[in-house]
Amino acid sequence: MKNVAILAGGNSGEYEVSLKTGENIMNQMDRKLFNPYFIHVKGTEWSYCDEQNNKYFIDKNNFSLTLKGQKIIFDVVFIAIHGNPGENGKFQGYFDMLDIPYTGCDCFCSALTFNKYFCNAAVREIGVPVSPSLHFYRNDVIDEAEVESVCGFPCFVKPCNSGSSVGVTKVHNLEQMKAAVAEAFKYDDQLMIEKLISGQELACGVATVDGQLRALAVTEITSKNEFYDYQSKYTDGLHDLITPARLSKENYELVMKYSEKVYHHLNCKGVVRVDFIITPEGTPYFLEINTIPGQTAMSIIPNQVKYNKIDLKDFYTGVVLDALNK
Repeated sequence: MKNVAILAGGNSGEYEVSLKTGENIMNQMDRKLFNPYFIHVKGTEWSYCDEQNNKYFIDKNNFSLTLKGQKIIFDVVFIAIHGNPGENGKFQGYFDMLDIPYTGCDCFCSALTFNKYFCNAAVREIGVPVSPSLHFYRNDVIDEAEVESVCGFPCFVKPCNSGSSVGVTKVHNLEQMKAAVAEAFKYDDQLMIEKLISGQELACGVATVDGQLRALAVTEITSKNEFYDYQSKYTDGLHDLITPARLSKENYELVMKYSEKVYHHLNCKGVVRVDFIITPEGTPYFLEINTIPGQTAMSIIPNQVKYNKIDLKDFYTGVVLDALNK
Protein backbone atom coordinates (compact mmCIF):
# COMPACT_ATOMS: atom_id res chain seq x y z
CA MET A 1 0.00 0.00 0.00
CA LYS A 2 1.40 3.36 -1.06
CA ASN A 3 0.90 6.46 1.07
CA VAL A 4 -0.49 9.26 -1.10
CA ALA A 5 -0.61 12.89 0.03
CA ILE A 6 -3.35 14.82 -1.74
CA LEU A 7 -2.29 18.45 -1.58
CA ALA A 8 -5.11 21.01 -1.84
CA GLY A 9 -5.89 24.62 -0.94
CA GLY A 10 -3.11 27.07 -1.69
CA ASN A 11 -2.76 30.83 -1.64
CA SER A 12 -4.64 32.01 -4.72
CA GLY A 13 -8.16 33.01 -5.71
CA GLU A 14 -8.69 29.37 -6.69
CA TYR A 15 -8.37 28.14 -3.10
CA GLU A 16 -11.98 26.95 -2.73
CA VAL A 17 -11.96 25.22 -6.13
CA SER A 18 -8.72 23.45 -5.21
CA LEU A 19 -10.32 22.04 -2.05
CA LYS A 20 -13.19 20.64 -4.14
CA THR A 21 -10.72 19.21 -6.67
CA GLY A 22 -8.77 17.57 -3.85
CA GLU A 23 -11.91 16.13 -2.28
CA ASN A 24 -13.04 14.68 -5.60
CA ILE A 25 -9.64 13.07 -6.21
CA MET A 26 -9.59 11.79 -2.62
CA ASN A 27 -12.95 10.09 -3.21
CA GLN A 28 -11.58 8.39 -6.34
CA MET A 29 -8.50 6.88 -4.70
CA ASP A 30 -8.45 3.06 -4.80
CA ARG A 31 -8.23 2.10 -1.12
CA LYS A 32 -6.94 -1.35 -2.10
CA LEU A 33 -3.79 0.25 -3.52
CA PHE A 34 -3.38 3.55 -1.68
CA ASN A 35 -3.61 5.12 1.75
CA PRO A 36 -4.67 8.68 0.85
CA TYR A 37 -4.14 11.63 3.21
CA PHE A 38 -5.79 14.97 2.49
CA ILE A 39 -3.20 17.68 3.20
CA HIS A 40 -4.60 21.19 3.54
CA VAL A 41 -2.28 24.02 2.50
CA LYS A 42 -2.89 27.63 3.52
CA GLY A 43 0.10 29.93 3.69
CA THR A 44 2.80 28.29 5.81
CA GLU A 45 0.30 25.99 7.53
CA TRP A 46 0.24 22.52 5.99
CA SER A 47 -1.99 20.22 7.98
CA TYR A 48 -3.94 16.98 8.12
CA CYS A 49 -7.19 16.48 10.05
CA ASP A 50 -8.24 13.01 11.19
CA GLU A 51 -11.83 11.78 11.44
CA GLN A 52 -12.14 13.30 14.92
CA ASN A 53 -11.02 16.66 13.45
CA ASN A 54 -7.71 16.56 15.31
CA LYS A 55 -5.17 18.63 13.40
CA TYR A 56 -1.61 17.45 12.72
CA PHE A 57 1.06 19.51 10.99
CA ILE A 58 3.41 18.44 8.22
CA ASP A 59 7.12 18.42 9.04
CA LYS A 60 8.44 20.58 6.20
CA ASN A 61 11.98 19.27 6.66
CA ASN A 62 11.04 16.00 4.98
CA PHE A 63 7.31 16.35 4.22
CA SER A 64 6.32 13.74 6.77
CA LEU A 65 3.36 13.44 9.11
CA THR A 66 3.37 12.05 12.65
CA LEU A 67 0.09 10.53 13.81
CA LYS A 68 -0.18 9.12 17.33
CA GLY A 69 3.57 8.66 17.52
CA GLN A 70 3.84 7.00 14.10
CA LYS A 71 5.70 8.80 11.32
CA ILE A 72 3.99 8.67 7.91
CA ILE A 73 6.39 8.88 4.94
CA PHE A 74 4.66 9.64 1.66
CA ASP A 75 5.47 7.58 -1.42
CA VAL A 76 3.92 10.09 -3.81
CA VAL A 77 2.14 13.46 -3.74
CA PHE A 78 -0.95 14.25 -5.81
CA ILE A 79 -0.74 18.02 -6.30
CA ALA A 80 -4.28 19.40 -6.57
CA ILE A 81 -3.49 23.06 -5.87
CA HIS A 82 -4.57 25.45 -8.62
CA GLY A 83 -2.49 28.61 -8.81
CA ASN A 84 0.17 29.52 -6.25
CA PRO A 85 2.08 27.50 -4.97
CA GLY A 86 0.91 24.29 -6.66
CA GLU A 87 0.69 25.18 -10.34
CA ASN A 88 3.62 27.57 -10.71
CA GLY A 89 6.51 25.22 -9.94
CA LYS A 90 7.12 26.08 -6.29
CA PHE A 91 5.90 22.82 -4.76
CA GLN A 92 7.44 20.90 -7.64
CA GLY A 93 10.87 22.34 -6.83
CA TYR A 94 10.39 21.53 -3.15
CA PHE A 95 9.49 17.90 -3.84
CA ASP A 96 12.34 17.57 -6.35
CA MET A 97 14.79 18.58 -3.63
CA LEU A 98 13.26 16.02 -1.26
CA ASP A 99 13.22 13.38 -4.03
CA ILE A 100 9.51 12.68 -3.50
CA PRO A 101 7.54 11.73 -6.65
CA TYR A 102 4.53 13.89 -7.53
CA THR A 103 1.80 13.99 -10.14
CA GLY A 104 1.86 16.43 -13.01
CA CYS A 105 4.43 18.65 -14.66
CA ASP A 106 7.92 19.36 -13.37
CA CYS A 107 9.17 22.64 -11.91
CA PHE A 108 10.25 24.31 -15.15
CA CYS A 109 7.20 23.29 -17.18
CA SER A 110 4.87 24.45 -14.39
CA ALA A 111 6.56 27.85 -14.08
CA LEU A 112 6.60 28.41 -17.84
CA THR A 113 3.00 27.40 -18.48
CA PHE A 114 1.72 29.38 -15.50
CA ASN A 115 2.88 32.64 -17.09
CA LYS A 116 0.36 33.26 -19.86
CA TYR A 117 2.54 35.58 -21.95
CA PHE A 118 5.73 33.50 -21.94
CA CYS A 119 3.75 30.29 -22.45
CA ASN A 120 2.11 31.88 -25.50
CA ALA A 121 5.55 32.75 -26.85
CA ALA A 122 6.70 29.14 -26.48
CA VAL A 123 3.54 27.73 -28.09
CA ARG A 124 3.78 30.20 -31.00
CA GLU A 125 7.27 28.86 -31.73
CA ILE A 126 5.95 25.34 -32.44
CA GLY A 127 3.50 26.55 -35.07
CA VAL A 128 0.25 26.60 -33.07
CA PRO A 129 -1.79 29.78 -33.72
CA VAL A 130 -1.76 32.25 -30.82
CA SER A 131 -3.59 35.58 -30.55
CA PRO A 132 -1.42 38.77 -30.72
CA SER A 133 -0.67 40.22 -27.28
CA LEU A 134 1.39 42.75 -25.34
CA HIS A 135 3.24 42.30 -22.06
CA PHE A 136 3.66 44.86 -19.27
CA TYR A 137 5.19 44.95 -15.79
CA ARG A 138 3.63 46.96 -12.96
CA ASN A 139 5.67 50.14 -13.49
CA ASP A 140 5.63 50.12 -17.29
CA VAL A 141 3.89 52.86 -19.23
CA ILE A 142 1.11 51.32 -21.31
CA ASP A 143 1.19 52.78 -24.79
CA GLU A 144 -2.46 53.21 -25.71
CA ALA A 145 -1.72 53.61 -29.41
CA GLU A 146 0.20 50.32 -29.39
CA VAL A 147 -2.68 48.59 -27.61
CA GLU A 148 -5.13 49.82 -30.26
CA SER A 149 -2.79 48.83 -33.07
CA VAL A 150 -1.83 45.34 -31.86
CA CYS A 151 -4.90 44.23 -29.91
CA GLY A 152 -7.77 46.52 -30.90
CA PHE A 153 -11.11 46.51 -29.06
CA PRO A 154 -12.60 44.61 -27.46
CA CYS A 155 -9.55 42.91 -25.94
CA PHE A 156 -8.68 41.08 -22.74
CA VAL A 157 -6.51 42.29 -19.87
CA LYS A 158 -5.13 39.33 -17.89
CA PRO A 159 -2.73 38.86 -14.99
CA CYS A 160 0.12 36.76 -16.40
CA ASN A 161 0.33 34.45 -13.39
CA SER A 162 -3.23 33.58 -12.42
CA GLY A 163 -5.80 30.92 -13.25
CA SER A 164 -9.55 30.36 -13.55
CA SER A 165 -9.95 33.80 -15.18
CA VAL A 166 -9.19 35.48 -11.83
CA GLY A 167 -8.49 39.17 -12.47
CA VAL A 168 -9.38 38.95 -16.18
CA THR A 169 -11.40 41.79 -17.74
CA LYS A 170 -12.90 42.16 -21.20
CA VAL A 171 -12.20 45.76 -22.25
CA HIS A 172 -14.30 47.52 -24.89
CA ASN A 173 -12.51 50.88 -25.12
CA LEU A 174 -9.58 52.89 -23.76
CA GLU A 175 -11.74 54.39 -21.03
CA GLN A 176 -12.15 50.93 -19.47
CA MET A 177 -8.45 50.10 -19.71
CA LYS A 178 -7.28 51.83 -16.51
CA ALA A 179 -9.70 49.92 -14.26
CA ALA A 180 -8.89 46.62 -16.01
CA VAL A 181 -5.16 47.15 -15.55
CA ALA A 182 -5.67 47.95 -11.85
CA GLU A 183 -7.75 44.79 -11.45
CA ALA A 184 -5.08 42.60 -13.09
CA PHE A 185 -2.32 44.09 -10.93
CA LYS A 186 -4.23 43.04 -7.80
CA TYR A 187 -3.18 39.48 -8.61
CA ASP A 188 0.23 39.79 -10.26
CA ASP A 189 3.02 42.26 -11.02
CA GLN A 190 2.82 41.64 -14.76
CA LEU A 191 -0.09 41.50 -17.17
CA MET A 192 -0.95 40.65 -20.74
CA ILE A 193 -3.26 42.54 -23.07
CA GLU A 194 -4.57 40.13 -25.68
CA LYS A 195 -6.49 40.56 -28.93
CA LEU A 196 -9.99 39.09 -28.81
CA ILE A 197 -10.52 36.12 -31.11
CA SER A 198 -14.19 35.43 -31.75
CA GLY A 199 -15.41 31.86 -32.01
CA GLN A 200 -16.22 28.73 -30.04
CA GLU A 201 -14.35 28.20 -26.78
CA LEU A 202 -12.91 24.71 -26.50
CA ALA A 203 -11.04 22.64 -23.92
CA CYS A 204 -9.06 19.49 -24.60
CA GLY A 205 -7.80 17.25 -21.82
CA VAL A 206 -4.50 15.48 -22.39
CA ALA A 207 -3.05 12.81 -20.11
CA THR A 208 -0.22 10.33 -19.80
CA VAL A 209 -1.48 7.07 -18.37
CA ASP A 210 0.44 3.79 -18.59
CA GLY A 211 3.16 5.68 -20.43
CA GLN A 212 0.86 6.66 -23.29
CA LEU A 213 0.15 10.30 -24.23
CA ARG A 214 -3.39 10.86 -25.46
CA ALA A 215 -5.91 13.63 -25.93
CA LEU A 216 -9.09 12.70 -24.09
CA ALA A 217 -11.77 14.71 -25.90
CA VAL A 218 -12.69 18.22 -27.02
CA THR A 219 -15.37 19.99 -25.01
CA GLU A 220 -17.24 23.06 -26.20
CA ILE A 221 -17.88 25.67 -23.51
CA THR A 222 -20.79 28.09 -23.68
CA SER A 223 -21.09 30.81 -21.05
CA LYS A 224 -24.14 32.85 -20.10
CA ASN A 225 -21.76 35.64 -18.98
CA GLU A 226 -19.92 37.83 -21.48
CA PHE A 227 -17.04 35.36 -21.39
CA TYR A 228 -16.10 32.19 -19.49
CA ASP A 229 -15.06 34.01 -16.32
CA TYR A 230 -14.57 32.72 -12.77
CA GLN A 231 -18.26 33.09 -11.89
CA SER A 232 -19.51 31.21 -14.94
CA LYS A 233 -16.89 28.45 -14.50
CA TYR A 234 -17.95 27.54 -10.98
CA THR A 235 -21.66 28.44 -10.84
CA ASP A 236 -24.28 25.89 -11.86
CA GLY A 237 -26.46 27.16 -14.69
CA LEU A 238 -24.03 29.79 -15.98
CA HIS A 239 -22.25 27.54 -18.45
CA ASP A 240 -22.79 24.45 -20.56
CA LEU A 241 -20.15 21.84 -21.37
CA ILE A 242 -20.77 19.98 -24.62
CA THR A 243 -18.69 16.84 -25.18
CA PRO A 244 -17.86 16.13 -27.93
CA ALA A 245 -17.66 19.69 -29.20
CA ARG A 246 -19.84 20.60 -32.17
CA LEU A 247 -17.03 20.70 -34.74
CA SER A 248 -16.32 19.16 -38.10
CA LYS A 249 -14.31 15.92 -37.95
CA GLU A 250 -11.29 17.76 -39.40
CA ASN A 251 -11.42 20.61 -36.88
CA TYR A 252 -12.01 18.23 -33.97
CA GLU A 253 -8.95 16.20 -34.93
CA LEU A 254 -6.90 19.37 -35.45
CA VAL A 255 -7.63 20.58 -31.90
CA MET A 256 -6.69 17.13 -30.55
CA LYS A 257 -3.47 17.21 -32.59
CA TYR A 258 -2.53 20.72 -31.41
CA SER A 259 -3.25 19.76 -27.79
CA GLU A 260 -0.99 16.72 -27.95
CA LYS A 261 1.69 18.81 -29.71
CA VAL A 262 1.63 21.47 -26.97
CA TYR A 263 1.74 18.77 -24.26
CA HIS A 264 4.71 17.04 -25.89
CA HIS A 265 6.81 20.09 -26.74
CA LEU A 266 6.33 21.74 -23.34
CA ASN A 267 7.24 18.39 -21.72
CA CYS A 268 4.03 18.14 -19.72
CA LYS A 269 3.27 15.22 -17.42
CA GLY A 270 0.12 13.86 -15.84
CA VAL A 271 -3.20 15.50 -16.68
CA VAL A 272 -3.49 18.93 -18.31
CA ARG A 273 -6.18 20.90 -20.10
CA VAL A 274 -5.42 22.91 -23.24
CA ASP A 275 -7.89 25.70 -24.09
CA PHE A 276 -8.60 27.16 -27.53
CA ILE A 277 -10.86 29.53 -29.41
CA ILE A 278 -11.72 28.26 -32.88
CA THR A 279 -12.79 30.86 -35.44
CA PRO A 280 -15.77 30.37 -37.78
CA GLU A 281 -13.17 29.78 -40.52
CA GLY A 282 -11.77 26.81 -38.56
CA THR A 283 -8.51 28.14 -37.09
CA PRO A 284 -7.95 27.05 -33.47
CA TYR A 285 -6.11 29.72 -31.44
CA PHE A 286 -4.32 28.57 -28.30
CA LEU A 287 -5.60 30.34 -25.16
CA GLU A 288 -3.76 28.71 -22.27
CA ILE A 289 -2.74 25.43 -20.72
CA ASN A 290 -3.81 24.41 -17.22
CA THR A 291 -1.28 21.98 -15.76
CA ILE A 292 -3.48 21.35 -12.71
CA PRO A 293 -6.96 21.73 -14.20
CA GLY A 294 -10.10 21.78 -12.11
CA GLN A 295 -11.21 18.26 -11.28
CA THR A 296 -14.34 18.85 -9.25
CA ALA A 297 -17.39 16.73 -10.00
CA MET A 298 -18.57 19.41 -12.47
CA SER A 299 -15.18 20.02 -14.11
CA ILE A 300 -14.20 19.28 -17.70
CA ILE A 301 -11.53 16.61 -17.12
CA PRO A 302 -13.70 14.15 -15.13
CA ASN A 303 -16.45 14.56 -17.72
CA GLN A 304 -14.03 13.83 -20.57
CA VAL A 305 -12.77 10.75 -18.73
CA LYS A 306 -16.35 9.52 -18.38
CA TYR A 307 -17.00 10.31 -22.06
CA ASN A 308 -14.17 7.88 -22.89
CA LYS A 309 -15.92 5.27 -20.73
CA ILE A 310 -12.93 5.16 -18.39
CA ASP A 311 -13.67 4.58 -14.73
CA LEU A 312 -12.50 7.62 -12.72
CA LYS A 313 -10.95 5.41 -10.06
CA ASP A 314 -8.93 3.56 -12.71
CA PHE A 315 -7.94 6.85 -14.33
CA TYR A 316 -6.58 8.37 -11.13
CA THR A 317 -4.87 5.09 -10.26
CA GLY A 318 -3.05 5.39 -13.58
CA VAL A 319 -2.08 8.99 -12.85
CA VAL A 320 -0.60 8.07 -9.46
CA LEU A 321 1.23 5.01 -10.80
CA ASP A 322 2.63 7.09 -13.66
CA ALA A 323 3.99 9.57 -11.13
CA LEU A 324 5.61 6.76 -9.15
CA ASN A 325 7.23 5.37 -12.29
CA LYS A 326 8.40 8.56 -14.00
